[in-house]
Amino acid sequence: AGGGGSTAQRLFSLKSPETHVKDTQGADGSWVTGKIYAKSSINAVEGYRMNGGRAWRIPLGGPVCAASPHMTDDHRTAVAFQKGSGGCSAVAVFDVDNGKKLWEKPIPKGDHIFGGGDVNLTVGDDTVALSWIGGFAAYGIDGGPPVWKSKETGETCEHERYGGGERLLVVLDCKGSLTVNRLDPKTGHSTWDVKLPRGLDDGRNVRVVDTDPVVLVLGTGGETASEVMTIDDNGSIATTFGLGRRYEPGCGLGGLGGEACFNVVAAGDTVYVSTKKHSGTGGSSLRRANEVMGFDFHSGKTKWKSEAGEGREIYPIGTEGGKAVAYLPPTYDKGGRVVSVSPDGGKQRGLLRLPDRSAPQQGRFLVPGVGQSPPVLYSEGRLFLQRSLLPGKYETDKVPLALGFGTRS
Repeated sequence: AGGGGSTAQRLFSLKSPETHVKDTQGADGSWVTGKIYAKSSINAVEGYRMNGGRAWRIPLGGPVCAASPHMTDDHRTAVAFQKGSGGCSAVAVFDVDNGKKLWEKPIPKGDHIFGGGDVNLTVGDDTVALSWIGGFAAYGIDGGPPVWKSKETGETCEHERYGGGERLLVVLDCKGSLTVNRLDPKTGHSTWDVKLPRGLDDGRNVRVVDTDPVVLVLGTGGETASEVMTIDDNGSIATTFGLGRRYEPGCGLGGLGGEACFNVVAAGDTVYVSTKKHSGTGGSSLRRANEVMGFDFHSGKTKWKSEAGEGREIYPIGTEGGKAVAYLPPTYDKGGRVVSVSPDGGKQRGLLRLPDRSAPQQGRFLVPGVGQSPPVLYSEGRLFLQRSLLPGKYETDKVPLALGFGTRS
């Protein structure tokens, strides 16, 4: 495992809010800019400075039920939330830097009994796109009327999933025939489409890991995640490779989250996937270990294996500067670490070392996670561990809402 890297300090610890409700409550959504860490909380989104002081708060009419993992280049993003008692019923766009809510719209339910269920929301190519059981709609990031939306009845194709970021993709279900399409954000028309395998029985079994390059995680045969598919810039399938029981893509449970597979990333011509934990080498270690495998984007063949080291785990969590960024969770006495992993040979280089003294607290944030939001975020030399479930009223186990680490500038 790559040594070196800056020694990090704890920048802040955010206390979990008192929910006053019996059960756990969802709080999906987190975003980082140069000065602000923003996080969904109880019936609100809050922005914090890097010293933990609150910079702004946007009250919402109820709990957050979906959040875009992406921002525009000028740091605007979107959340969906429950307004009143009618399920996931509104969408709002806000500026992460200053906490200004720019606009809010109701989610049109139509006549469907399931309206508002399982909302999938993303921001891609300066477009806010959302789908739910029974409908879909998209808006320009500046607001205004929908650029496209579902009809009240007789829709030929359902928009099951959207994937955002640099581009906007949609998973279409046209009477049981599934495709993934790249969309022109100005019109909603497809610029290319790729037919998905017959073994997929539901468009919600597709996760969009990346849109530039295009990487999908597919769940066939009842599995949440059974294979990875890559698509080239011309809209042709580059390769498909199986995940089997060896790999840990870090996907949300039960098909939730259209972009929620957090331990599969792409950089250069390489797709990085973490393996599942296994016994340490030689059988003598009680600690579990794993590796990151590099797959060729075009052939699907394994290129290299990058090990975490004895008794350590490693999970790719993002990209920076043409390389993957990976997180090594803490052990009982050693703090977590962040490394870059090169696409050509899997060589690791240390980026950040978290303090050993807070290793037990770091270990309370489980990686890989099982929710719709990533349990760990890295951006510009800072690492954030975070929860996407708020504890219920009677829970005594009060883990912080988020921990921030970095070098104080």
